[in-house]
Amino acid sequence: MTLALMPLGISQANSQAARVCAPQATALVAQLGKEYGEVLTAAGVDANGGFVQVYTNTQTGTWTIAITIPGGPTCIVSAGEGWVHEQTAELQKPGLPS
Repeated sequence: MTLALMPLGISQANSQAARVCAPQATALVAQLGKEYGEVLTAAGVDANGGFVQVYTNTQTGTWTIAITIPGGPTCIVSAGEGWVHEQTAELQKPGLPS
């Protein structure tokens, strides 16, 4: 099965890539798992009713943040590398000595 992704044409300020959306969250989740080994590690509902999801790969440190718009598609809003998992690393708090 080929995942049909549709770019929204909205560029992020610090990124050359446009946002990517899928009509169903399940298709996007399957692609993140297959291509990057990422699984859902956190989720919540934002002030606008959007379902925000964080997918990570604890081995490689890759991460993706997606939002499912109420009644609409699921869109990747940011992705990257170097995700630090609280369970595996001591997080440095800004302004505190290490």
